[in-house]
Amino acid sequence: MSVKERHRREREARGRAILAAAARVFAGHGLEAATVEMVAREAEVAVGTIYLYFSSRDDLYMSLVVERAERLRERYLAIRSRNLAPLDELRAIAGAYLDHLRDSREIFLSQQSAAFAQLRKRLRRPSEIRHFKRVMDLGHEIFGIWESTIGGCFEAGLIANAMGPTRTAAVMWASLNGAFMLMGDDNFFRDVTGLNPEHFVEEALESHLVAATQGAAPRNREAAASLASTPTTSKSTPASMPAPAPASTPASAPASMAAARATSTSAAAARPTASSTSMRKSKSSSAARSGGAKHNGEKETDELAANPPA
Repeated sequence: MSVKERHRREREARGRAILAAAARVFAGHGLEAATVEMVAREAEVAVGTIYLYFSSRDDLYMSLVVERAERLRERYLAIRSRNLAPLDELRAIAGAYLDHLRDSREIFLSQQSAAFAQLRKRLRRPSEIRHFKRVMDLGHEIFGIWESTIGGCFEAGLIANAMGPTRTAAVMWASLNGAFMLMGDDNFFRDVTGLNPEHFVEEALESHLVAATQGAAPRNREAAASLASTPTTSKSTPASMPAPAPASTPASAPASMAAARATSTSAAAARPTASSTSMRKSKSSSAARSGGAKHNGEKETDELAANPPA
């Protein structure tokens, strides 16, 4: 190993040690109360050594946030590369996020405070602004992976698409954050709610997934029912013509069709049709003609009897 390579590794190791010490200081004192001197004592280095790596306390803090966010991003990408089923991927990514919250609890809580909202306004040094921009870029990328995972569940029909993937991702993300923040004081949470704080955040996630998948099930059933009830047109029958009647009566329909035939027969018996009327008239005319012919024949016979031929 060359001297240059050894110095590079030593510098990287010292930088990681300073960040680890800074995480402990920020966790114990918060962003606003922490100082570079506190970090130096925690890392067991001179104050001047801190400034060899970071330009200010805020730069140190932003670098710490970047380091944790990059770690989360790498874990997300590793999960995506496994090509899991949509719901399995969502559970894995949510689990990775919960691990991230536990490992970076105080950093996360400080980001939710008013101090972090004011942080951007006071940043002046180029390294501070660069690290802040990196935090925002990572935040967008990490949320994009979360949103894409939920979108995969939508496309598979596993989650009800009531609000769309972006809003649903934001609601689930905010719910996890809120549930995690409630766990700041386990005793307080237990006293107020009467619930056991252990695994509460995981249970909150599962409740979201159950509600979402149950919401998707009726939609899938409705879509299937709609598809089944949609009339289809035979390729050999023009769309404007009614489809030919089936060759045989379905087994579920005999009662209704028998009733229809009975109704038709009763109606036919109740009112004479034009053809039956015509047939009766025809029979009457034939009978009249037959009667007339018989009468004429009898008359001719009487005349012959009275006047026999010579």
